[in-house]
Amino acid sequence: MATTSTTTTTSSTTGSLSSLGLGSGVLTSDVLDKLRAADESGLVKPIDNKLTANATKQTDLASILSLANALKSSTNVLSDENNYLKRTTTVSNDAVSVTASGGAAVENFTLHVNTLAKQDIYQSTSFSSQTSSFTSASDTLNLKIGTSNYTLDITSTTTLSDLKDMINDRTGGKVTASILNVGGTNPYKLVIKSTSTGANNAITLSSTGTGTALTDLGLDTAANHLQTATDASFVYNGVTINRSSNTVSDLVSGLSLTLNKEQTDATTNTTVAVTQDWTNITTNLKSLVSGYNDLMSKLKSTTTYDTTAKTAGTFQGVTQVSSLSSAIRKEVLSVDSKGRGLSDYGISMDSTGVLSFNSATFDAKVAANPADIKDYFQGSTTYSSTSYNGSSVAAGALSIGSSAFSINGKAITLTTGASATTADNLAAIKTAINNAGLSGITASIGTNNNIVLKGTAGADIVIKGDTTALASLGLAANNVYSSPTIKDGIFSTFNSIMNGYVNTTDGTLTQYNTSLTTLKTALTTSRATAVSRLDTKYNAMATKFAAYDSMISKLTNEFSSLSTIIKQSTTSKS
Repeated sequence: MATTSTTTTTSSTTGSLSSLGLGSGVLTSDVLDKLRAADESGLVKPIDNKLTANATKQTDLASILSLANALKSSTNVLSDENNYLKRTTTVSNDAVSVTASGGAAVENFTLHVNTLAKQDIYQSTSFSSQTSSFTSASDTLNLKIGTSNYTLDITSTTTLSDLKDMINDRTGGKVTASILNVGGTNPYKLVIKSTSTGANNAITLSSTGTGTALTDLGLDTAANHLQTATDASFVYNGVTINRSSNTVSDLVSGLSLTLNKEQTDATTNTTVAVTQDWTNITTNLKSLVSGYNDLMSKLKSTTTYDTTAKTAGTFQGVTQVSSLSSAIRKEVLSVDSKGRGLSDYGISMDSTGVLSFNSATFDAKVAANPADIKDYFQGSTTYSSTSYNGSSVAAGALSIGSSAFSINGKAITLTTGASATTADNLAAIKTAINNAGLSGITASIGTNNNIVLKGTAGADIVIKGDTTALASLGLAANNVYSSPTIKDGIFSTFNSIMNGYVNTTDGTLTQYNTSLTTLKTALTTSRATAVSRLDTKYNAMATKFAAYDSMISKLTNEFSSLSTIIKQSTTSKS
């Protein structure tokens, strides 16, 4: 490309010299072309060589960035806690479906479906047409569902279709009415059903008018009450549970149960296992191994020197690129403070530096100690315990109301008599605090006739209340917070390393790529300047050559005429 550009530039500036030498045969355009080619070799060609090298670096760096981002994609997944909270469920039969959201408890349990939740369903007698009127006199029908009552005014002209629309409009979606074509001589039946299941959605139909609409419709006939609304009843780990719906999401945190069919055999149960889902982790371990091998292969080919061919890789000696290779290799071979390395989890490196993944080794770790995998891969956060020591408590009456004293938002009340000793008051305070239902907080009596509060790991102690009331308890408003200790796992660290190289703001490779782009711009500008100067120089030379050629031609012609005259004169004298 550089040669083409130079040739194009030369021809555009020296094409006007094509007539040079026609007069003298001395100052030809070939002379200027050779002079320009020599100048371009010294001024333009070095820039073209640098542009070519820059383009190669940008191409190779784009490939490295792509491979590095692919590897980072795996380290990002493997360092994301959400992927260790994924759950999968195994259900022994189709009577129940179970789904588990992230973080649901890993557990096994049994279910037995006694009855499914049902809708209330009525059907009318048969009619010849949807527009058939069904009664001969005015009447008032009452429809009750739950605590809602709806009044339907009927006349002798009210049709089956009118009644359907009336029910749908009045009940606001709680009851659904439809007309079915069941076939036969009188094929049309009105079907009324509760939209939701459960005993609270039972429909009661009655008439408060003087007509016979309910009877004419057949809705007071037991046989036309096709299904009675009932609650679902099922047994969870031996405990009978009732719900109005067959979808149950409020029984166990993170689990959604769908009851599909009744289990008539009392001895038949559904066994459910909620386990951690390792699919995404396993997939990304394989991707990590593949991504590492691809990236390291590319880094090796672009950063090393081939002693046999005596050629250097594109980035041989470029620290920004070569440092990535050593950084990720070091991380893959690292061992943590507990002596754990990736080889313990199925990722090993052979003598040539190539990684491989043994799924059997990893699966064995999953079966033996899944918590250890999360701790090593993703890391952990632990919290300190908390404590608070009150001051001495005096004897005498205590009267602490609900607005005078609270711990972690829980109001604590207590009362003692005027004759209460210090020991009595301490015992009363201790009991009141311990009976307040504070999660992770316990009260005890200290050696200085004081109350001591202890919080388990992660439990804060926030004391609030009236200053005087708190003082009588030997307490004061205070906040004692549990502090976290974060330990990064190997992939959390690995992901940070990769981010330091590829993030789009200030990553090492990103900045190096920016510098290459800046250099390309500068080289392109320098080349354009050099070509412009040569254009100016050789345009001027072309003008001078044209003038000199004309002068030489004129002198040659004059000398030729003089030579002819001299020859003629010499011949005449002879």
